[in-house]
Amino acid sequence: METEIGINKTTKKIPKKNVNRGIWKTFLNLCLKANLPVLGIVVFCTISMVSSKIYLLVPSKTGELFAGNVSAQLVTMIILYSILTSTLGQITGFVEQVVNAKIDRNFRNVLWKKTLQLPMSFFDKIPANSMISRITSDTENLRTFIMKVVISEFVGLYTMYITLKQISLYNKALVYILLGLIPVVVILAIVLGRITLKIQIRVRDEISNLTRFLSELIMSVPVIKSFNKENYESQRGNDAIEGLYKANKLQLYLNLAKNPIGTIVEIGKQVTLILVGIQFINKGILNAATWYAFYQFATRILNDVNAKQGVWEQIKATQGSLFRVAKVLEEPEEGFLPYKEEIVETGDIVFENVTFAYEDNSILENVSFRIPYNKTTAIVGPSGVGKTTALKLIERFYAPSKGRITKGEVDIQEFNLKNWRSQVSYVTQDIPMMSGTIKENILYGVKREVTDEELKQAAEVANAHEFIMKQPEGYDTQVGQFGSRLSGGQRQRITIARALLSKPSILILDEPTSNLDAEATAEVMKGINNLKINRTAIVVAHDEQAILDADHIIVFNLDGSISSGTHMELLATNSFYRSMMGGEISA
Repeated sequence: METEIGINKTTKKIPKKNVNRGIWKTFLNLCLKANLPVLGIVVFCTISMVSSKIYLLVPSKTGELFAGNVSAQLVTMIILYSILTSTLGQITGFVEQVVNAKIDRNFRNVLWKKTLQLPMSFFDKIPANSMISRITSDTENLRTFIMKVVISEFVGLYTMYITLKQISLYNKALVYILLGLIPVVVILAIVLGRITLKIQIRVRDEISNLTRFLSELIMSVPVIKSFNKENYESQRGNDAIEGLYKANKLQLYLNLAKNPIGTIVEIGKQVTLILVGIQFINKGILNAATWYAFYQFATRILNDVNAKQGVWEQIKATQGSLFRVAKVLEEPEEGFLPYKEEIVETGDIVFENVTFAYEDNSILENVSFRIPYNKTTAIVGPSGVGKTTALKLIERFYAPSKGRITKGEVDIQEFNLKNWRSQVSYVTQDIPMMSGTIKENILYGVKREVTDEELKQAAEVANAHEFIMKQPEGYDTQVGQFGSRLSGGQRQRITIARALLSKPSILILDEPTSNLDAEATAEVMKGINNLKINRTAIVVAHDEQAILDADHIIVFNLDGSISSGTHMELLATNSFYRSMMGGEISA
């Protein structure tokens, strides 16, 4: 008995979590936020319904022509109805495209606005290409669901209703026969649709794998060549390409099988309708005109039903897209909570028993130190001990897991986030530039009117004016994507000019010259030294002179502890700092 109990315990199945639970509620909320073009959708539905109503007249009149009525009046009516139906179809198509564009725009605006309001921790988990896909492809899938499933099915049901109503005027038995054929067509459509969907998913997965593989490897070509791994990576690439080839081949076989199956189904439908027509004509229930009209109506209904196999596929695609979008929309935003303090206090910045981890990776553990007000503080220590993390906590890209950071004895989390960040300027070597002109990049984020003279003075203080004037169009020179047309030192000096114009009370410099040559470093340091005047400056230092220029020094020791003091005090009390200053300084 004990053994049986043990088996039951070990084999008990844990219910799977339904990842799609609640996403349709999220979808409705997204639609409300997106302010969908309701008027455009109503116009589209109205025109579609009117077009369907007019279409009913064409088979009936054509049936009379088929039966031998070739009067000029009848021919004229058929031509006019056909022209009107075609015209309405063109108008419907135009309105649909306009509505599609507006829905795409509104969905993307909501998602983009939300993206800009998310905390930095979210972007640590979600890569950039995934966010781009959510804003572009996934929103397009949601729009397709609205227009091609919800709206299209609504119009389709109306069209089927009025068509069946018209057929019932000929004979109610025809409606029952048609309703008996519909389940057969639906079952065939579902079976083929599910098989097709599985193969399409496999093809998409293989394409995704190949794209991910190639994007990674192309970016790593120098590494591949350096380690002579061309043959190895060539084989890996061949395997990925072969996987896609096999999936495409399977889809080709399916398409080859679907064509004769589709032909057989189509012939079966037509033969059935013809046999029904013969029986009803022989019995005098229908004449040639009404049978022809019935045949046209029935063919359209069955074709519309057969096309429903794509609806299930679209619903599944929508669920996947909606799940990814929902993960963004459900993420808590930063900076929109009520704050106790609107005005940022003056005073020292103090870390009080601060602990922080990136998910499971602990970086800071119960650290405490003080950054004095309106002085320059150098932060030194080996790589990976949390120097840059501490700066990001000050910038409030992240919040401490435990402990707190204060300024003027007030927890910085209590200050209005926008006001806080307006007081902080973060300058690093790796900060990217925005596409545009040099002037636009210097003024980026400066929330006040700046005269040309003030702009020039800031550039001169940052030691940037001279190289800017040597550019082809001076301050109106395009910097290229991420500032690719400028050198590292030039980009850095533009960043310093921007910081000067923003007039921050807290200046953060995270190894701003680590990747520059000696000449560029000297030029950038001139601007940095001008920038540090009359503000709290925090410098992650990597050279001896930058450390010696600081008023206060904080050392992140190898064991995770923190030491602080002046240069002479640390030389006397900290063996790690002493050894670091005696040889090459590692940052």
